[in-house]
Amino acid sequence: MADSISSISLSTFPTNKFEALALIYMQQQNLSGMSPEQMLDKYQEVYSKMRDHERMKGQVTY
Repeated sequence: MADSISSISLSTFPTNKFEALALIYMQQQNLSGMSPEQMLDKYQEVYSKMRDHERMKGQVTY
């Protein structure tokens, strides 16, 4: 029984500040009329912009 418990891997969302901030940003947007695909594209765009911004500043900490 103890062996099966030690092999459990838990994953939570958000896993980092970029995911958290992208989610908060998306919650503040008017998403009515957007398709799921458009929402995904927008989330990924926001996430990438934040990571790129921090990378350019030389402050990426993953």
